Amino acid sequence: MINHISHQRPILVAVLLNSGDDPILTTARYLARKLHAPLHIVHAVRPMFSYVGAGDIVVNPYYGYEMNFNDKEEQIARSKLDALSGAFDDVEVSTHLIRDFPPEAVLTLADELNAGLIIAGVSEDAGGFLSGVSTGFTLASEANVPVLLVPQHEGVRFEGPLRILVADNFGEEGQAALDAAVQLANELHAESLTHVHVQDMSFQDVDRMIESVRESMILGQIPSDPELNREYYIDKVKARTQTELMKRYEESIEPHLNSTRYEAAVGFGKPSEEIHNEVNRVGAQMMVFGRHHLVHRKTLSLGRIPYPAMVEDGVATLVVPDVKTGSQEKMVHRSNFEQRGNTFLNQ
Repeated sequence: MINHISHQRPILVAVLLNSGDDPILTTARYLARKLHAPLHIVHAVRPMFSYVGAGDIVVNPYYGYEMNFNDKEEQIARSKLDALSGAFDDVEVSTHLIRDFPPEAVLTLADELNAGLIIAGVSEDAGGFLSGVSTGFTLASEANVPVLLVPQHEGVRFEGPLRILVADNFGEEGQAALDAAVQLANELHAESLTHVHVQDMSFQDVDRMIESVRESMILGQIPSDPELNREYYIDKVKARTQTELMKRYEESIEPHLNSTRYEAAVGFGKPSEEIHNEVNRVGAQMMVFGRHHLVHRKTLSLGRIPYPAMVEDGVATLVVPDVKTGSQEKMVHRSNFEQRGNTFLNQ
């Protein structure tokens, strides 16, 4: 894991220059103060239109209008950025107005500044579908540094001690997320870090597994266990999963937690529901996920962790890249532990 989120590395904040920026800027200010990091606020203005003909130059009759329109848009944006800059008197702030599409503008500037973190907004429309996918989630998919997604409809609850939840799927991206979460907890002096793995099994799946085990017992393939039932199986799987979580934490390449309390937690059921329950149980203000490259790089897929699991009211979501800048892409492999999930009762 690259030492991304650390003291004094620039934090890049993508804004739309509307009221939805308020929760994003509040979160950015909180992190900049905690990390003593310079804040760079960036806004992208759409590129001017260009017209190309088949061999001949095509004259755009609205060229003068487009030029005036874009100039005016740029002037308004610059004025708003200047006002934002003046409102931050407790952190070092720079503003950037770039004529480009938002993801390209932010990613290019992040590389130039050697940024340690990108912050962007994510929201839900009236139909409940995620919007902002072309910006926030695109950045999370393509950036070589962690991207913090902040809900625009409700500010992150940073009042009181900071509590962080990290989701671990026992793959390489899960380890990258854990390393980043431990580092972040130390940097921000978090009160607690909850390390979560969800066994994606329904009660029906458990019952089918138990029936299969019982058949093996009847055939004498494994020792008989009269205590075998649904609750017994779930408890045993949870115990072994919790042991594996703690082992992964102990073997983390990051230094162990300083003053932060560590907890290994196991969910059983649908990932989105179980993660939601854990966030509410511990009162987490920040979730950390690893980025999955199931097909190829620059394709964001959460695998068995669905998008709804990543968006919680009042909770920021950190998406961590699982490859280093300039390195070869690594395919995601499930750990031997997860592949052995069906053999717990035999050990």
